[in-house]
Amino acid sequence: MVSIKEDVSYPELISEVRRHIQAEKTSDLEASKLSQDILLGGKRKIDSQAGSSKAEENGNSNGKKNNVGNRNPIENQIPRFRDYTPTTVPVATIYTENEHLGIFTIPPAIKTPVNRRDNTKYCRYHRDIGHITEECRALKDEIERLIQRGQLRNYVRNGDQQPRQLAQENQQPEQEGEDIEVRVIIGGPATGDTNRARKNYARQARSEPFPHQINLAEHKNKAPRLSNEPIIFTEEEASGLWHPHKDAIVVALRIASRKVYKILIDNGSSADILFRSTLNRMDLVGAKFDPIKSALYGFTGDSIHSEGVLNLPVELGTHPCQHIQSVEFVVVDCPSSYNAIIGRPTLNAIRAVTSTYHLLVKFPTVGGIGILKGDQQTSRDIYEAANRSSNAHRMNIIKDMQRPVGAPSSENNRN
Repeated sequence: MVSIKEDVSYPELISEVRRHIQAEKTSDLEASKLSQDILLGGKRKIDSQAGSSKAEENGNSNGKKNNVGNRNPIENQIPRFRDYTPTTVPVATIYTENEHLGIFTIPPAIKTPVNRRDNTKYCRYHRDIGHITEECRALKDEIERLIQRGQLRNYVRNGDQQPRQLAQENQQPEQEGEDIEVRVIIGGPATGDTNRARKNYARQARSEPFPHQINLAEHKNKAPRLSNEPIIFTEEEASGLWHPHKDAIVVALRIASRKVYKILIDNGSSADILFRSTLNRMDLVGAKFDPIKSALYGFTGDSIHSEGVLNLPVELGTHPCQHIQSVEFVVVDCPSSYNAIIGRPTLNAIRAVTSTYHLLVKFPTVGGIGILKGDQQTSRDIYEAANRSSNAHRMNIIKDMQRPVGAPSSENNRN
Protein backbone atom coordinates (compact mmCIF):
# COMPACT_ATOMS: atom_id res chain seq x y z
CA MET A 1 0.00 0.00 0.00
CA VAL A 2 1.30 3.53 -0.89
CA SER A 3 1.11 6.10 1.95
CA ILE A 4 0.77 9.76 0.87
CA LYS A 5 1.34 12.86 3.02
CA GLU A 6 -1.48 15.41 3.06
CA ASP A 7 0.73 18.46 2.25
CA VAL A 8 2.50 16.85 -0.73
CA SER A 9 2.44 18.68 -4.08
CA TYR A 10 1.11 17.17 -7.29
CA PRO A 11 4.55 16.67 -8.96
CA GLU A 12 5.83 15.04 -5.79
CA LEU A 13 2.76 12.81 -5.77
CA ILE A 14 3.41 11.64 -9.34
CA SER A 15 7.08 10.98 -8.55
CA GLU A 16 6.19 8.94 -5.46
CA VAL A 17 3.69 6.81 -7.37
CA ARG A 18 6.23 6.08 -10.15
CA ARG A 19 8.84 5.09 -7.57
CA HIS A 20 6.49 2.55 -6.00
CA ILE A 21 5.49 1.15 -9.42
CA GLN A 22 9.17 0.65 -10.35
CA ALA A 23 9.80 -1.05 -7.00
CA GLU A 24 6.93 -3.49 -7.62
CA LYS A 25 8.24 -4.33 -11.13
CA THR A 26 11.72 -5.02 -9.74
CA SER A 27 10.26 -7.23 -7.04
CA ASP A 28 8.21 -9.22 -9.57
CA LEU A 29 11.26 -9.70 -11.85
CA GLU A 30 13.40 -10.97 -8.98
CA ALA A 31 10.65 -13.36 -7.94
CA SER A 32 10.36 -14.64 -11.52
CA LYS A 33 14.11 -15.25 -11.76
CA LEU A 34 14.11 -17.00 -8.41
CA SER A 35 11.30 -19.36 -9.45
CA GLN A 36 13.06 -20.08 -12.76
CA ASP A 37 16.31 -20.93 -10.98
CA ILE A 38 14.41 -23.24 -8.64
CA LEU A 39 12.77 -25.01 -11.59
CA LEU A 40 16.04 -25.34 -13.51
CA GLY A 41 17.83 -26.53 -10.42
CA GLY A 42 15.22 -29.20 -9.89
CA LYS A 43 15.45 -30.27 -13.52
CA ARG A 44 19.23 -30.54 -13.32
CA LYS A 45 18.90 -32.61 -10.19
CA ILE A 46 16.37 -34.94 -11.85
CA ASP A 47 18.55 -35.26 -14.98
CA SER A 48 21.56 -36.01 -12.81
CA GLN A 49 19.68 -38.68 -10.91
CA ALA A 50 18.39 -40.21 -14.14
CA GLY A 51 21.90 -40.29 -15.60
CA SER A 52 23.26 -41.96 -12.46
CA SER A 53 20.54 -44.61 -12.43
CA LYS A 54 21.07 -45.34 -16.13
CA ALA A 55 24.81 -45.72 -15.55
CA GLU A 56 24.09 -48.22 -12.79
CA GLU A 57 21.71 -50.16 -15.05
CA ASN A 58 24.36 -50.40 -17.74
CA GLY A 59 26.91 -51.64 -15.20
CA ASN A 60 28.96 -48.46 -15.59
CA SER A 61 30.16 -48.33 -11.99
CA ASN A 62 33.71 -47.17 -12.73
CA GLY A 63 32.72 -43.48 -12.79
CA LYS A 64 32.84 -42.96 -16.58
CA LYS A 65 30.36 -40.63 -18.23
CA ASN A 66 27.25 -42.24 -19.60
CA ASN A 67 27.04 -41.34 -23.29
CA VAL A 68 23.46 -41.28 -24.47
CA GLY A 69 23.31 -43.71 -27.37
CA ASN A 70 27.12 -43.83 -27.46
CA ARG A 71 27.21 -40.18 -28.51
CA ASN A 72 28.94 -37.17 -26.95
CA PRO A 73 26.42 -35.76 -24.44
CA ILE A 74 27.70 -32.20 -24.97
CA GLU A 75 25.47 -30.70 -27.64
CA ASN A 76 27.98 -28.56 -29.52
CA GLN A 77 27.11 -26.26 -32.36
CA ILE A 78 28.12 -28.38 -35.36
CA PRO A 79 29.87 -26.22 -38.00
CA ARG A 80 28.27 -26.07 -41.42
CA PHE A 81 30.43 -26.88 -44.45
CA ARG A 82 29.97 -25.74 -48.02
CA ASP A 83 31.40 -28.94 -49.53
CA TYR A 84 32.56 -32.26 -48.17
CA THR A 85 35.57 -34.55 -48.39
CA PRO A 86 34.77 -37.50 -50.71
CA THR A 87 34.51 -40.75 -48.78
CA THR A 88 34.79 -44.36 -49.84
CA VAL A 89 31.44 -45.34 -48.31
CA PRO A 90 28.14 -43.48 -47.68
CA VAL A 91 27.89 -41.29 -44.57
CA ALA A 92 25.16 -43.55 -43.15
CA THR A 93 27.60 -46.46 -43.22
CA ILE A 94 30.30 -44.38 -41.53
CA TYR A 95 27.91 -43.50 -38.71
CA THR A 96 26.69 -47.08 -38.28
CA GLU A 97 30.23 -48.47 -38.09
CA ASN A 98 31.49 -45.84 -35.60
CA GLU A 99 28.41 -45.02 -33.53
CA HIS A 100 29.65 -47.17 -30.64
CA LEU A 101 32.84 -45.11 -30.27
CA GLY A 102 30.97 -42.11 -28.83
CA ILE A 103 32.74 -39.58 -31.08
CA PHE A 104 29.60 -38.04 -32.55
CA THR A 105 28.02 -35.06 -30.82
CA ILE A 106 24.27 -34.95 -30.23
CA PRO A 107 22.69 -33.14 -33.20
CA PRO A 108 20.30 -30.21 -32.79
CA ALA A 109 16.65 -31.16 -32.89
CA ILE A 110 14.87 -31.18 -36.24
CA LYS A 111 13.09 -27.84 -36.56
CA THR A 112 10.36 -28.92 -38.95
CA PRO A 113 7.07 -29.67 -37.12
CA VAL A 114 6.31 -33.37 -36.82
CA ASN A 115 3.06 -33.07 -38.79
CA ARG A 116 5.00 -31.72 -41.79
CA ARG A 117 7.64 -34.48 -41.89
CA ASP A 118 7.69 -37.66 -43.94
CA ASN A 119 7.02 -40.38 -41.38
CA THR A 120 8.31 -43.06 -43.74
CA LYS A 121 11.87 -41.74 -43.40
CA TYR A 122 13.96 -42.28 -40.27
CA CYS A 123 17.30 -40.71 -39.39
CA ARG A 124 19.43 -42.85 -37.14
CA TYR A 125 21.63 -39.89 -36.19
CA HIS A 126 18.71 -37.71 -35.02
CA ARG A 127 16.72 -40.78 -33.89
CA ASP A 128 13.69 -39.10 -35.39
CA ILE A 129 11.57 -39.12 -38.54
CA GLY A 130 11.69 -36.64 -41.42
CA HIS A 131 14.64 -37.73 -43.57
CA ILE A 132 16.87 -40.77 -44.03
CA THR A 133 20.30 -41.02 -42.45
CA GLU A 134 22.16 -40.71 -45.75
CA GLU A 135 20.46 -37.35 -46.48
CA CYS A 136 21.12 -35.86 -43.01
CA ARG A 137 22.96 -32.55 -43.43
CA ALA A 138 23.89 -32.43 -39.74
CA LEU A 139 25.54 -35.87 -40.00
CA LYS A 140 27.50 -34.81 -43.09
CA ASP A 141 28.75 -31.73 -41.25
CA GLU A 142 29.63 -33.77 -38.15
CA ILE A 143 31.59 -36.34 -40.19
CA GLU A 144 33.42 -33.54 -42.02
CA ARG A 145 34.26 -31.94 -38.66
CA LEU A 146 35.71 -35.23 -37.40
CA ILE A 147 37.71 -35.69 -40.61
CA GLN A 148 39.19 -32.19 -40.22
CA ARG A 149 40.21 -33.16 -36.67
CA GLY A 150 42.09 -36.18 -38.01
CA GLN A 151 39.47 -38.83 -37.24
CA LEU A 152 37.71 -41.17 -39.68
CA ARG A 153 40.66 -40.78 -42.08
CA ASN A 154 40.33 -44.41 -43.13
CA TYR A 155 37.12 -43.46 -44.94
CA VAL A 156 38.68 -40.62 -46.95
CA ARG A 157 39.20 -41.30 -50.63
CA ASN A 158 42.92 -41.31 -51.49
CA GLY A 159 44.34 -38.09 -52.86
CA ASP A 160 41.42 -35.96 -51.69
CA GLN A 161 42.22 -34.87 -48.15
CA GLN A 162 42.36 -31.09 -48.61
CA PRO A 163 40.50 -29.08 -45.94
CA ARG A 164 36.96 -28.05 -46.79
CA GLN A 165 35.66 -24.51 -46.46
CA LEU A 166 33.04 -23.64 -43.90
CA ALA A 167 29.78 -22.22 -45.14
CA GLN A 168 29.43 -18.44 -44.99
CA GLU A 169 27.69 -17.11 -41.90
CA ASN A 170 25.21 -15.13 -43.96
CA GLN A 171 24.40 -18.17 -46.10
CA GLN A 172 20.88 -19.45 -45.58
CA PRO A 173 21.24 -22.79 -43.70
CA GLU A 174 19.47 -25.78 -45.11
CA GLN A 175 16.56 -26.79 -42.91
CA GLU A 176 17.37 -30.11 -41.31
CA GLY A 177 13.94 -31.66 -41.62
CA GLU A 178 13.45 -30.65 -45.22
CA ASP A 179 12.59 -33.53 -47.51
CA ILE A 180 15.43 -34.28 -49.93
CA GLU A 181 14.38 -37.01 -52.30
CA VAL A 182 16.37 -38.75 -55.01
CA ARG A 183 13.95 -39.67 -57.76
CA VAL A 184 16.46 -40.67 -60.41
CA ILE A 185 18.98 -43.44 -60.86
CA ILE A 186 22.43 -41.94 -61.40
CA GLY A 187 25.51 -43.80 -62.54
CA GLY A 188 26.22 -46.71 -64.83
CA PRO A 189 28.43 -46.94 -67.91
CA ALA A 190 26.40 -44.59 -70.11
CA THR A 191 28.67 -41.58 -69.47
CA GLY A 192 31.92 -43.52 -69.07
CA ASP A 193 33.51 -45.81 -66.52
CA THR A 194 36.35 -43.50 -65.44
CA ASN A 195 36.47 -40.08 -63.79
CA ARG A 196 38.06 -38.55 -66.90
CA ALA A 197 35.34 -39.93 -69.17
CA ARG A 198 32.59 -38.60 -66.90
CA LYS A 199 34.24 -35.17 -66.70
CA ASN A 200 34.59 -35.02 -70.48
CA TYR A 201 30.94 -35.99 -70.84
CA ALA A 202 29.84 -33.18 -68.49
CA ARG A 203 32.21 -30.66 -70.13
CA GLN A 204 30.83 -31.48 -73.56
CA ALA A 205 27.47 -29.85 -72.77
CA ARG A 206 29.15 -26.47 -72.06
CA SER A 207 30.18 -26.06 -75.71
CA GLU A 208 28.25 -25.92 -78.97
CA PRO A 209 27.43 -29.35 -80.48
CA PHE A 210 29.76 -30.48 -83.25
CA PRO A 211 28.14 -30.85 -86.68
CA HIS A 212 29.30 -34.45 -87.07
CA GLN A 213 27.56 -35.62 -83.89
CA ILE A 214 24.08 -35.69 -85.42
CA ASN A 215 24.22 -35.79 -89.20
CA LEU A 216 21.95 -38.38 -90.74
CA ALA A 217 22.74 -37.22 -94.27
CA GLU A 218 26.27 -38.63 -94.05
CA HIS A 219 25.05 -42.04 -92.87
CA LYS A 220 22.43 -42.88 -95.52
CA ASN A 221 24.36 -45.88 -96.76
CA LYS A 222 25.43 -47.10 -93.32
CA ALA A 223 22.10 -47.19 -91.46
CA PRO A 224 18.54 -47.91 -92.60
CA ARG A 225 16.45 -44.81 -93.16
CA LEU A 226 13.99 -44.28 -90.34
CA SER A 227 10.53 -42.91 -90.72
CA ASN A 228 10.22 -39.13 -90.96
CA GLU A 229 6.64 -39.12 -89.76
CA PRO A 230 5.94 -36.65 -86.96
CA ILE A 231 5.41 -38.23 -83.56
CA ILE A 232 2.12 -37.00 -82.10
CA PHE A 233 -0.23 -38.09 -79.33
CA THR A 234 -3.99 -37.70 -79.71
CA GLU A 235 -6.76 -37.57 -77.12
CA GLU A 236 -8.26 -40.72 -78.65
CA GLU A 237 -5.15 -42.68 -77.61
CA ALA A 238 -5.87 -41.79 -73.98
CA SER A 239 -9.56 -42.76 -74.13
CA GLY A 240 -9.00 -46.32 -72.90
CA LEU A 241 -7.45 -45.26 -69.59
CA TRP A 242 -8.81 -44.25 -66.20
CA HIS A 243 -8.45 -40.47 -65.75
CA PRO A 244 -7.09 -38.62 -63.92
CA HIS A 245 -4.16 -40.89 -63.12
CA LYS A 246 -0.58 -40.78 -61.81
CA ASP A 247 0.49 -44.15 -63.18
CA ALA A 248 3.94 -45.02 -64.48
CA ILE A 249 4.60 -46.48 -67.92
CA VAL A 250 5.02 -50.23 -67.36
CA VAL A 251 5.42 -52.43 -70.45
CA ALA A 252 6.27 -55.99 -71.48
CA LEU A 253 9.18 -56.62 -73.87
CA ARG A 254 11.02 -59.54 -75.40
CA ILE A 255 14.56 -59.58 -74.01
CA ALA A 256 16.88 -62.21 -75.48
CA SER A 257 13.77 -63.98 -76.91
CA ARG A 258 12.17 -64.14 -73.42
CA LYS A 259 8.92 -62.29 -72.73
CA VAL A 260 9.58 -60.13 -69.68
CA TYR A 261 6.75 -58.29 -67.94
CA LYS A 262 6.77 -55.41 -65.41
CA ILE A 263 9.40 -53.29 -67.14
CA LEU A 264 9.45 -49.64 -66.06
CA ILE A 265 10.06 -46.90 -68.63
CA ASP A 266 12.02 -44.32 -66.63
CA ASN A 267 13.24 -41.06 -68.21
CA GLY A 268 14.99 -40.27 -64.92
CA SER A 269 17.33 -43.27 -64.97
CA SER A 270 20.80 -42.85 -66.43
CA ALA A 271 21.19 -46.61 -66.81
CA ASP A 272 19.23 -49.58 -68.13
CA ILE A 273 18.74 -51.93 -65.19
CA LEU A 274 18.17 -55.69 -65.12
CA PHE A 275 17.58 -57.14 -61.67
CA ARG A 276 19.38 -60.31 -60.71
CA SER A 277 16.17 -62.13 -59.77
CA THR A 278 14.82 -61.50 -63.28
CA LEU A 279 18.04 -62.70 -64.89
CA ASN A 280 17.88 -65.93 -62.90
CA ARG A 281 14.35 -66.62 -64.13
CA MET A 282 15.36 -65.91 -67.73
CA ASP A 283 17.74 -68.89 -67.55
CA LEU A 284 20.37 -67.50 -69.91
CA VAL A 285 23.01 -70.21 -70.17
CA GLY A 286 26.56 -68.94 -70.54
CA ALA A 287 25.72 -65.27 -69.98
CA LYS A 288 28.92 -63.33 -69.26
CA PHE A 289 29.14 -60.00 -67.49
CA ASP A 290 31.53 -57.23 -68.44
CA PRO A 291 33.07 -55.59 -65.33
CA ILE A 292 31.99 -52.08 -64.37
CA LYS A 293 33.56 -49.68 -61.89
CA SER A 294 30.74 -47.13 -61.69
CA ALA A 295 28.27 -47.38 -58.81
CA LEU A 296 24.56 -46.65 -59.04
CA TYR A 297 22.86 -44.08 -56.81
CA GLY A 298 19.21 -43.44 -56.12
CA PHE A 299 17.67 -46.80 -55.13
CA THR A 300 17.63 -46.15 -51.38
CA GLY A 301 19.73 -43.06 -51.07
CA ASP A 302 22.88 -45.18 -50.83
CA SER A 303 25.19 -46.34 -53.58
CA ILE A 304 24.80 -49.86 -54.95
CA HIS A 305 27.55 -51.69 -56.79
CA SER A 306 26.44 -53.74 -59.77
CA GLU A 307 27.49 -57.25 -60.68
CA GLY A 308 28.48 -56.14 -64.17
CA VAL A 309 27.11 -55.22 -67.59
CA LEU A 310 25.25 -57.62 -69.87
CA ASN A 311 24.43 -56.87 -73.51
CA LEU A 312 21.08 -58.35 -74.58
CA PRO A 313 18.84 -57.79 -77.63
CA VAL A 314 15.48 -56.16 -76.90
CA GLU A 315 12.53 -56.21 -79.30
CA LEU A 316 10.57 -52.95 -79.27
CA GLY A 317 7.20 -52.53 -81.00
CA THR A 318 5.38 -54.91 -83.32
CA HIS A 319 5.86 -55.75 -86.98
CA PRO A 320 6.20 -53.86 -89.29
CA CYS A 321 6.98 -50.94 -86.91
CA GLN A 322 9.50 -52.88 -84.91
CA HIS A 323 13.05 -52.21 -83.82
CA ILE A 324 15.62 -54.54 -82.22
CA GLN A 325 18.04 -52.70 -79.97
CA SER A 326 21.16 -54.08 -78.27
CA VAL A 327 20.82 -52.86 -74.68
CA GLU A 328 23.69 -52.64 -72.20
CA PHE A 329 21.95 -53.74 -69.00
CA VAL A 330 23.53 -53.06 -65.62
CA VAL A 331 22.80 -56.14 -63.48
CA VAL A 332 21.88 -55.27 -59.88
CA ASP A 333 21.10 -57.67 -57.06
CA CYS A 334 18.53 -55.85 -54.91
CA PRO A 335 14.78 -56.22 -54.29
CA SER A 336 12.44 -54.44 -56.70
CA SER A 337 8.81 -54.49 -57.74
CA TYR A 338 9.96 -54.29 -61.37
CA ASN A 339 11.81 -56.87 -63.43
CA ALA A 340 13.84 -54.31 -65.39
CA ILE A 341 14.13 -50.58 -66.06
CA ILE A 342 14.57 -49.01 -69.46
CA GLY A 343 16.32 -45.69 -68.92
CA ARG A 344 17.68 -42.81 -70.95
CA PRO A 345 20.45 -44.74 -72.77
CA THR A 346 17.97 -46.91 -74.67
CA LEU A 347 15.25 -44.25 -74.96
CA ASN A 348 17.74 -41.85 -76.54
CA ALA A 349 19.23 -44.55 -78.76
CA ILE A 350 15.84 -45.32 -80.34
CA ARG A 351 14.83 -41.60 -80.29
CA ALA A 352 11.80 -42.37 -78.19
CA VAL A 353 9.19 -39.85 -77.07
CA THR A 354 7.20 -40.73 -73.95
CA SER A 355 3.80 -39.52 -72.72
CA THR A 356 2.82 -40.49 -69.20
CA TYR A 357 -0.64 -39.04 -69.79
CA HIS A 358 -1.22 -41.49 -72.66
CA LEU A 359 0.98 -44.22 -71.08
CA LEU A 360 2.66 -44.52 -74.47
CA VAL A 361 6.19 -44.60 -75.89
CA LYS A 362 6.64 -43.79 -79.58
CA PHE A 363 9.79 -44.05 -81.69
CA PRO A 364 10.69 -44.01 -85.40
CA THR A 365 11.41 -47.26 -87.23
CA VAL A 366 12.01 -48.23 -90.85
CA GLY A 367 8.37 -49.28 -91.21
CA GLY A 368 6.81 -46.27 -89.44
CA ILE A 369 6.25 -45.10 -85.88
CA GLY A 370 6.68 -47.85 -83.31
CA ILE A 371 4.52 -47.86 -80.19
CA LEU A 372 4.91 -49.32 -76.70
CA LYS A 373 1.70 -49.31 -74.67
CA GLY A 374 1.82 -49.11 -70.91
CA ASP A 375 -0.36 -51.44 -68.82
CA GLN A 376 -2.31 -49.29 -66.36
CA GLN A 377 -3.57 -52.23 -64.30
CA THR A 378 -0.07 -53.68 -63.89
CA SER A 379 1.26 -50.26 -62.93
CA ARG A 380 -1.34 -49.93 -60.15
CA ASP A 381 -0.77 -53.49 -58.94
CA ILE A 382 2.94 -52.74 -58.57
CA TYR A 383 2.14 -49.49 -56.75
CA GLU A 384 -0.12 -51.34 -54.31
CA ALA A 385 2.52 -54.00 -53.68
CA ALA A 386 5.16 -51.33 -53.09
CA ASN A 387 2.90 -49.60 -50.56
CA ARG A 388 2.43 -52.83 -48.63
CA SER A 389 6.19 -53.23 -48.48
CA SER A 390 6.56 -49.58 -47.40
CA ASN A 391 4.03 -50.03 -44.60
CA ALA A 392 5.96 -53.03 -43.29
CA HIS A 393 9.17 -50.97 -43.40
CA ARG A 394 7.38 -48.13 -41.58
CA MET A 395 6.33 -50.45 -38.77
CA ASN A 396 9.97 -51.52 -38.35
CA ILE A 397 10.95 -47.84 -38.10
CA ILE A 398 8.35 -47.26 -35.37
CA LYS A 399 9.66 -50.28 -33.45
CA ASP A 400 13.21 -48.93 -33.73
CA MET A 401 12.08 -45.54 -32.41
CA GLN A 402 10.42 -47.15 -29.40
CA ARG A 403 13.31 -49.51 -28.53
CA PRO A 404 15.65 -48.65 -25.64
CA VAL A 405 19.00 -47.11 -26.46
CA GLY A 406 21.55 -49.80 -27.28
CA ALA A 407 18.94 -52.48 -28.00
CA PRO A 408 19.24 -54.29 -31.36
CA SER A 409 17.02 -52.93 -34.13
CA SER A 410 14.26 -54.90 -35.79
CA GLU A 411 16.40 -55.13 -38.93
CA ASN A 412 19.17 -56.78 -36.94
CA ASN A 413 16.66 -59.12 -35.36
CA ARG A 414 15.67 -60.33 -38.81
CA ASN A 415 19.28 -61.11 -39.56
